[in-house]
Amino acid sequence: MAQAVPAALAAAIYPQALLFVSFILGRPQPRTRALVFLSGAVVITLGVGFAVVLLLQHTDLESSRHPTVSPWIDVAIGVALLVVAAWVALRPPRHEEERVRRRELGVLAVFGIGLVMYTPSPFYLASLHAIAKGHAGPVATTASVVLVAVLFMLFAELPIAAHALWPEATLRTVRGANAWLSRHGRTLICVAAIALGGYLIITAIPRLA
Repeated sequence: MAQAVPAALAAAIYPQALLFVSFILGRPQPRTRALVFLSGAVVITLGVGFAVVLLLQHTDLESSRHPTVSPWIDVAIGVALLVVAAWVALRPPRHEEERVRRRELGVLAVFGIGLVMYTPSPFYLASLHAIAKGHAGPVATTASVVLVAVLFMLFAELPIAAHALWPEATLRTVRGANAWLSRHGRTLICVAAIALGGYLIITAIPRLA
């Protein structure tokens, strides 16, 4: 979990999710739409989470009989994270807020966006790989997958929960957070991707050697 939790927290840095949540919270039926969006995110996040961990643990990919396979997975995820960092750093800025405001979405569309938006990122896959390497029992593995899924979806969960208690204050806070992330979000993602990707690659090299 020492590796899984930081990776899940890095995956949680998701400005687009926070922007979309602020959009649906400012529309009619905000709580219903927010919960539908979160339901889509939960379905894809937990579904892929359990599937990936079970696949790694039950196809000998993490077995001691194949000691070089696990390091190669670390290398592959590390390289993917470095590619993500380069892509985020080099892509031109997009006007997401203006594009989101033009949308009029039904409930099914909101659920589908939750599914698509929370399709697992390399950060989340790195977190799941760390859980699989732990070879914990079924209960501990299940709890670990649920925990990293909860961390992965923080940018959706926190404002939705806060909106139920403090609607106006939450909208103001979320919009302020969106403004801050529009200036600094790319840097945060790049730093997290480079740090975690470099760590995975560097720690895998001695095991490959």
